[in-house]
Amino acid sequence: MLVTKPYHWLCLMGAIVFEVAGTTVMKMAQGWSFAHAALLGLALMWLAIGLSYYMLAKATTGLPVGVAFAFWEGLGLTLITLCSVALLGESMTLKRALGLACVLAGALLVHHGTGHGKEDSNKAVHPAARTTSAARGACIQPEHRGDA
Repeated sequence: MLVTKPYHWLCLMGAIVFEVAGTTVMKMAQGWSFAHAALLGLALMWLAIGLSYYMLAKATTGLPVGVAFAFWEGLGLTLITLCSVALLGESMTLKRALGLACVLAGALLVHHGTGHGKEDSNKAVHPAARTTSAARGACIQPEHRGDA
């Protein structure tokens, strides 16, 4: 069972911030007009995306993967869209706003639909990896036959 701490949520928020920064700088670098601007933009983007994946990996040590990924993608997409509107002059349409609302609602549904208690601890184990009580007993005490 995963033990979720505020640290894991902070790692997830860090992953989202790095994802948004990397994606935004990738687009902004196209408008830079100094020497090696495109190369600098790519380097900053790769650094931010790499840090984002590192922080996401840290977050999943204490959060269910589905929850972490849903929030990473949902909040990331929302913040990237808001940055593109605020910083890059893109427009916010009704369809775009409704799409973002659906993404955020989906992330919340995944979070609230994921169990965190003891009753779900056996569900986290792949069915093939579960052992039955008979199998555990067989491992502890070998079977004896009267043939010996």
